[in-house]
Amino acid sequence: MTAPRTTLASLGMSCQTTHQLRRLTGQESDSGPTAPSGLFDWLICPLASSIALLDKQIPDFSRNQIQVQKGRAYWPKFNLYFWHSFLVKGETTHQVDIDANFEAELRRWRHLRDRFSELDPRHTIFVVSNTQNNLETEVFEQSEQDQYLFTGKLLDQLKHSLGNYFKTTSYAIQLEVLSRESRMSATDGLPTPVTYLPTDHNEWKGSRKSWDNWWDKLNL
Repeated sequence: MTAPRTTLASLGMSCQTTHQLRRLTGQESDSGPTAPSGLFDWLICPLASSIALLDKQIPDFSRNQIQVQKGRAYWPKFNLYFWHSFLVKGETTHQVDIDANFEAELRRWRHLRDRFSELDPRHTIFVVSNTQNNLETEVFEQSEQDQYLFTGKLLDQLKHSLGNYFKTTSYAIQLEVLSRESRMSATDGLPTPVTYLPTDHNEWKGSRKSWDNWWDKLNL
């Protein structure tokens, strides 16, 4: 009997996680680990936002809940940005048009939620990172550093919320965390190991070498 394939599921908190997981699993054979499209792909979603979404069973959004902030579609209720969604192509760049894209984006959200809900924690590795450089230059203001910092308390809450969502225990959740020492507060303890990546000079994609080193140690 063929063993189930391992799924790598991005939990954000930004686009780098999805980009690197797609790149890394794209190098594997057809029987190797996979990173299919997921709910948290291409979002800017702080840990507290992910926790709140999971605790509320990932609800639908309504039209009046989505606003434009920082030139992107924003859901204030959960403090998350649809960084690459609700966009239409303009003359020189893409522009946010919530009305034109709302129905399609809601259908997409429901589809990805269903796909996320079908994940089997026994064969899933959840991955979250905050190593994307432009989080502190393009996405968040200087006064918003807490939005992309990781703490042991938040990571512990995330594991518990995942366990509750998938009707299992937090001990059954395999969570991989990639951060930088400057973006990680360990004063309140760490419930899961953290891989610290060195600073790179890439705007958002991250260092191939650093992610490759993590991938090799994962040994899937």
